[in-house]
Amino acid sequence: MRRSLWFSRLAVAATLGCSGAVAAHSTADADTRPGGRHSATAAEPQRAAQVKSRVLRTSKALARRAGSTLPAGGFGNGIFQVYETSARSSAGVGQFTVMTGANNPSGAGRDVLFGQGAPGTSYMIVRDVTAGVDYVQGRMLTHSNEVSLDDRVSFQQTTGTTTTTHWQPGPFSLAQAVSVTGDTAANSRVTVTTTISDFSTPRHQYQIQYLWDTEIGADDGPVIQPRTAGVPYGPFDPTIGVEQTSTAAGDTVVVDDHVNSGPPSLAVALSGSDDPQAVPDSVKYLCWPDAIFAPLGGYVTDNTRDISAPRSDCLNAQGNADSAVEHLWSADASKSPSGVVKVAASLRMSPPTPYATTMRAGGISLGSATATLTDTATGKPIAGRAVKFSAGGRTACDMVTDAAGKATCGGLLGGLLGYDVSYAGGAIWGPSTAHGGLLLRGRAHTPFR
Repeated sequence: MRRSLWFSRLAVAATLGCSGAVAAHSTADADTRPGGRHSATAAEPQRAAQVKSRVLRTSKALARRAGSTLPAGGFGNGIFQVYETSARSSAGVGQFTVMTGANNPSGAGRDVLFGQGAPGTSYMIVRDVTAGVDYVQGRMLTHSNEVSLDDRVSFQQTTGTTTTTHWQPGPFSLAQAVSVTGDTAANSRVTVTTTISDFSTPRHQYQIQYLWDTEIGADDGPVIQPRTAGVPYGPFDPTIGVEQTSTAAGDTVVVDDHVNSGPPSLAVALSGSDDPQAVPDSVKYLCWPDAIFAPLGGYVTDNTRDISAPRSDCLNAQGNADSAVEHLWSADASKSPSGVVKVAASLRMSPPTPYATTMRAGGISLGSATATLTDTATGKPIAGRAVKFSAGGRTACDMVTDAAGKATCGGLLGGLLGYDVSYAGGAIWGPSTAHGGLLLRGRAHTPFR
């Protein structure tokens, strides 16, 4: 493990709430050095691991929907399912996590944000810059100027697929709305909107930070692909696995590249510009276990530090890479006639609809045949996809395409009527099928059926 470069003294009073949040009060704020890390107290990795382990224990205890991998409860539209901590909870009110819904082309019950249906690692901090106070969602308090929003909850309401939580922290009111919209994979999104209504005279300045603990399926250290706003994920374009800070408007596509079978299997585009009047000051791709101990906006990324690979020193409780995305905005209530300021971020499927694929079936020779799966638009081979060979109405082989997009089945003896090969499709690439026949004199022959 890489040692932290920050030097601060922490007096730790760590307690675990029912949401898995840790309270750890520091006696001094840390400075900001590359990597965003505090100085090295051995307790910090342990506390970060505690948070995640507690969330996972909570998720395992959740009731499941009948015949589904999805936990019971939450709200969604079939593409995304959101689970949010209710106002009845003693810790982490308004924290949320996101999973794929029953109709998601990637399959149901896959994490988009960490938690497997139990919130606790993605949260918001609001800084009253004028007053010098940070209001933290949950109990993860790591600096002397931080207070928990849990003690200032006004009420929470759910209407359809939107849950809004209201707080009264001080001379302003705060509301967070988490909503799921859309009716197809192409137009569905989860949007998080934070609204501050300032009653001060004179009005105050604020900063708002969202720390989203991204996890794609079982990959808690997904990579990113920065894109121009609206440009979908490009499966053949480069991805980034080292820490980054961006000040450019656009999308941050998060995609799996390890752990899951056949990555990339799911990509989501994160945008911090859903309110065009509130473009983020910065978007950071960073190490989650270190970011939770950094002051608001104080994490300094290190573009030589890999936070996605198995060899990473940024690890979760299971010893796997653990990356996250942070959005930071500045908002000046004095510039609003009503004293109301608002920011919003969202996540959505990317690409909005899967890319077309082409399956080519070779001829059967000595009971064996090879099929090739390619991306229709580019002609490039698609590796790591599960394909099914069948003959005579029975499955002959379940195979996975290699780096050349090829899969070979040797169980096609007796296939006088040829065989069928199919790829079921997923969130990145769509389905395709082909029929192959006997190989006669060097070419495939497909008899009439």
